[in-house]
Amino acid sequence: MQIDVFNGDADGICALIQYRLANPAEAQLITGPKRDIQLLEQVQAQPGDQVTVLDISLEKNRQDLDRILAEGADVFYVDHHQAGELPKHPKLKTLIDTDANVCTSLLMDQHLSGQYRAWAVTAAFGDNLIDSAKKRR
Repeated sequence: MQIDVFNGDADGICALIQYRLANPAEAQLITGPKRDIQLLEQVQAQPGDQVTVLDISLEKNRQDLDRILAEGADVFYVDHHQAGELPKHPKLKTLIDTDANVCTSLLMDQHLSGQYRAWAVTAAFGDNLIDSAKKRR
């Protein structure tokens, strides 16, 4: 099963749109309003599940991330918030950059080699990263 967990703001939504345009799949969606970021507690994973996590703090979701990995799921985690110490696990792939001029959608844009850049620019403007957005237009 595919499970997409994402922040319900422009950055999280635009990162997910880019990812699913590049990797179409039917997925269970788990999200919440902008400040509701402890979303991994809602994930009940099984071995073989693919969990994509976008624009929520790894540091604040670390306990549930460890649980999901222990349950046997593969996790792709993309974020720009403080992450704390990253776990080392063979089923975890991370793309994390806490630079103040980066948002999750810009990281996804980089990961996808600019395939859906308009979504990344939209999110960057939404996160008030005007200069970063203008550089990518």
